[in-house]
Amino acid sequence: MKRNQFLVTISLLFSLCLVTTQAWAALTAHLDRYRVTEGETVRLTIEATGQVSTMPDTRALNQDFEVTGAMSGSRVNIINGKMDSRTTWTISLIPLRSGELTIPSLTINGEHTPELTLHVAEAASGTDPDAATPVFLETEVDKTDPYVQGMVRYTQRVFFAVNLAQGSLSEPEHENALVQKLGEDREYVAERNGRSYNVIERVFVIFPQTSGRMVIPAPVLNAQIPQANNRHDPFFDRFFTNTRPVRLRGEAITLDVQPRPDQSKSAYWLPAESVELHETWQPDNDTIAVGDPITRNITIRALGVTGEQLPEPRLSDPDGFKLYPDRAQSNTQHQSHNVQGEKTLRLAYMPMQPGKHTLPAFTLNWWDTVTNRAQEATLPERTIEILPGTGQQNNTAVSAPTVPGSSESGMQIPEIQQNAPGASFLQTERSASNTATASAGSNGWFWATLVFATLWLMTLAVLWRNRRQATSFVKENKAITREDPKNSREARKRFHAACKENNPRQVRFYLLKWAAVDWPDSPPRGLDELALRFDDISVREALKKLDRVLYQQHDEEDWDGDELKQLISQLPKFDKNTKNTTGKNTLPGLYS
Repeated sequence: MKRNQFLVTISLLFSLCLVTTQAWAALTAHLDRYRVTEGETVRLTIEATGQVSTMPDTRALNQDFEVTGAMSGSRVNIINGKMDSRTTWTISLIPLRSGELTIPSLTINGEHTPELTLHVAEAASGTDPDAATPVFLETEVDKTDPYVQGMVRYTQRVFFAVNLAQGSLSEPEHENALVQKLGEDREYVAERNGRSYNVIERVFVIFPQTSGRMVIPAPVLNAQIPQANNRHDPFFDRFFTNTRPVRLRGEAITLDVQPRPDQSKSAYWLPAESVELHETWQPDNDTIAVGDPITRNITIRALGVTGEQLPEPRLSDPDGFKLYPDRAQSNTQHQSHNVQGEKTLRLAYMPMQPGKHTLPAFTLNWWDTVTNRAQEATLPERTIEILPGTGQQNNTAVSAPTVPGSSESGMQIPEIQQNAPGASFLQTERSASNTATASAGSNGWFWATLVFATLWLMTLAVLWRNRRQATSFVKENKAITREDPKNSREARKRFHAACKENNPRQVRFYLLKWAAVDWPDSPPRGLDELALRFDDISVREALKKLDRVLYQQHDEEDWDGDELKQLISQLPKFDKNTKNTTGKNTLPGLYS
């Protein structure tokens, strides 16, 4: 009988636990602390009798508090055969200001909680520590009056004498500034007001993009720190530590950003701590023949700027040379407390006219942010002697040939005494031999001169033709009005249209533009490089044929683009790390 009663009681208990009741005696509310310091977290606990699934409406708290979290729970107690069920809600709050704040009444299913009063003491913004402060923040900059686009070092430090858990620190940001983090966080130990603290340090660089007043917002630290407990249990305190959330706000920093000074000489603006120029030549010779290219690599290194900030000066063709600049390569290295920008200019000079020619000095104007004055970095000028081409040298060598045995040679053939034995025979044979040799020598030099002269004229004709082709090719390319495609689909469409029109120049232009859109990190610089990215031999041959038609300027009117259109409907997938076929010494295309 008793067993049956027990089973019935248990069944009723579980049934009641599954049923949500909307009846309770009253709502109660209390705070875990009624006096806190600004930035600290306080917990609001609301309790109701019965099982309640509705969450309280917390919108009334947003006026003076930031709600950082909320959770609910329920419990059931059976005392003397009576069941007592309760529902609790715990809401974490951070005061938004100091003073006496009121926790407003909250509504749950038509019932209201009582109002509560919280006293919030003013904090020293988390930056002025005393001996009792367990956690505080420091922020600093290396300068408060930087130039526009100049670098500012911004440092955050978190000092903590207690364990921090689930910590997060906001990073500096501003809509009119570029912000980059330098390196990894530093951790060390420091002392403040006679107390030892662990320190986490972060360094950022800020580049203001506009002049005037600029406020960098205060950093905010959110973390969990141990909470003091009046009840001490040696066992539970060792394995279970109560924590409470803490929110600290650092100090906002105001910058007075200076505009570009009037003393700046150049068209571009480069504020930096230091600037260095380096150059290499290949080949590193002071003499070079017509038609043999020479490559000049200029590297610009600057502290306090990024690689993208470094200028790319526009250079004109120097006397005696044709200049083909390659695309500049930019790089930024993040150091522990600085940034170093680097830009490499690759210039290919094609000698065009024999004689001594001077390549002008390369000068870069910049503004020294350390000494606050204009500076110049210069690479000296260089004189290079351009020698005639091979055909010209051969012509010079054979223009005045020297024939052995002639009067102009200054050589005398010794006379043979006639009274010597066998002299007549020897003399006659020697004379005949000399006559035959002279005749053969004259004929040989004549034909050699003729051959060399012919080769020289052919060489001059080829050089003149190539130069004329390159010049006309560039002019024609400039005369064609082309518009860069916006996306891969548009580039492919224009490429196919050019193929249909049998226009090899437009085909090359839009095919390379299509490749540049699909491979922005490693665009091919010419048809030869693009061909290597296709596995299909027929595609490679078609691209080589197009390249020959363009470079040699023959059969352009008879070229049929339909074959290339059928072969290239899509570009292949390309991995620059595994199929990089561009050599370091590849010259830029003459008609790119």
